[in-house]
Amino acid sequence: YVLSRTKQRRVRDFLKKRDMAWVKGNDVESQLSFNEIAEYGIDDVISLLLENGLSGYDIAVILTHTPGIAMMMPRTPPKHLQIKLDGKTLEETFDNAYKGLLLGKLNLKKYDAKKILRLCPGLLTMGGSKRAEDVIILMTSMGVSLKSLARDKKGLTVLLSRAPSSIFRLITFLASDVLRIPVSQIGPLLRNRQCRQLLDAVAPVSFVEPCHFCKTSSYEHVKGGVSSNEVGKKRQSINDAFKKMTKTAWTLQNHIGTRDLGNVIAAYPNVLLLDVNKQILPNAAYLMNELGICQDDLPRVLQLYPFLLGKNIKEMEATVSYLMDLGVEEEKLPSIFRAFPSLLSMDEKSMEPVIDFLKEIGIANIGRFVTRMPSVLGYSLDDLKPKWTFLSEVCLYPSFELSTFPAYFSYPIDRVTKTRYEYLRYVKKIPTELLALDFVLRYGDDDFAKVVAKDKDGGNKFATFVRLRAERLKKLKKRRKRIGSQVTES
Repeated sequence: YVLSRTKQRRVRDFLKKRDMAWVKGNDVESQLSFNEIAEYGIDDVISLLLENGLSGYDIAVILTHTPGIAMMMPRTPPKHLQIKLDGKTLEETFDNAYKGLLLGKLNLKKYDAKKILRLCPGLLTMGGSKRAEDVIILMTSMGVSLKSLARDKKGLTVLLSRAPSSIFRLITFLASDVLRIPVSQIGPLLRNRQCRQLLDAVAPVSFVEPCHFCKTSSYEHVKGGVSSNEVGKKRQSINDAFKKMTKTAWTLQNHIGTRDLGNVIAAYPNVLLLDVNKQILPNAAYLMNELGICQDDLPRVLQLYPFLLGKNIKEMEATVSYLMDLGVEEEKLPSIFRAFPSLLSMDEKSMEPVIDFLKEIGIANIGRFVTRMPSVLGYSLDDLKPKWTFLSEVCLYPSFELSTFPAYFSYPIDRVTKTRYEYLRYVKKIPTELLALDFVLRYGDDDFAKVVAKDKDGGNKFATFVRLRAERLKKLKKRRKRIGSQVTES
C-alpha cells in the first residue's frame, strides 16, 4: 500500500511540474524529466530514522500505527532541483517533535521519548508535531510546569494526541460564567487522571488501532480514511457533550444548591458528564427522601463527596442494609452519612475485614462502635492491627477502653499515642495502666502536659521530649536504611 501510494504521488508531482513548464512556454530542453524529480522512498525514511537513533522495533511500530510517515519526504531536496515544498520534511518534524519537544522542552530520557513516539507516532507528521507544541504551550500558560507534564508519561502520550483547539474550547467552558473556575486551577485539573474521561468526551484522541493491522492483511480501512459523515457525527457528539455539561452545571447550582461548583468538578470531573434526569436528580432524591439528609445539608454532603451523584442507587441501598444488619440504628444513618458520605460508596466485601477484626478483638456491640466511629470501616487492617497491639501493651482492659473510646483508631500511633505513653511512663513515671484511654488522648499537647502529666512549665518539657524523640527516630531510621542497603549489596 505504501509503495503504491508513493509511486502515485511521484507521478502526480512529475505531471504537475510538466504542466507548469508547458504553461510557462519553456522549450523542450528546459522541461523537467521524471528522473529530475527528487527520488525518495520508504528506504530513505527508514534510513533517516535509524540515523537519529531509533531501533528497527521503534520504526516498525511507528509505521504500523501511521503508515503515512513512510510517504513523507525524508529530507529537504537539493536546491538545484528548485522543488517547492508544501509542508515539512520528516527530518524537520522529527527534529521538532523528538529533539525539540520531547528531549528538549520536556527533558525526557531517550528511552521515554522513544516510547512516546511509539505510542503516539502522529507526532512525526507535520500536523501532529504542531498540535503537540500548541498543547504544551496551552498547558504551561495555565501554570502547569513542564516537569509535572513529563512526570506522567502515560498521561503525556494521550495529552499530546489531542487537538489543542478542542482542549482550548473546554478551557473556555470551564472558565466561563457557567462554572467560573479560575484559569490557574484548570491546568492542574486537565492534568489529573480523573479528568481523562471528560477530555475523551470533548477532545477525543484520533488514531488507528494497531490491532487492526494484526488481524487483517487488507488496508482498506486505512485507504478509506475517515468519512465526512463520521467527522460530522463526532463533531455533533462533542457539541451534545457541551450542551449536556451546561445543563448539568445549571442543575447542580440551581436545583441542588451547590455553591462552589469548581471544587466539586476538581474532585469529580466526570460529574459534568452525568445525566441530569437519570442520575443526578434521582440520586439527590434518594439521599433526601430515603436517607433523611435534609435539603439544606445536601449541598455540603455532595461538596464533601460528589461521587455519590454517579453512584448506583441499588449499591447504596445494599450498603445501608448491611449497616443496619450490623446494628446501626436507622435514625442514626442521616448523621453518619452527613459526616462520612464516602461510606455509601463502600460495599459489604470491603467492610467485612474490619468488622471481622473488631469481633476478633472483643468488640461486642459492633453497631454502636460503628455509629460512634463510622470512618473505621474505611481503615486498613495494616493500620488497625499495630494500634491494637500497642493498646494491649499499655492498658489492662484494651477491649473495654476501645469500646468506650472508638476514636482511638483515628490518632496517629507514633506521633501522638506512643509519644504520650512513653512520656508518662519513662519521664513522669506514671503507671499508664491506671489511666483511661480517652483521658490520655483527648487533649491537645499543651493541655495534656498540664492536665494529664501535671507539668507546671506550660508544656515546655513535653515539647522538648517530643522534639528529641522525633530526632532520635529519624537518625534510627537512617541507620536502618543504611544497614539494609549494605546487606543488599553484600
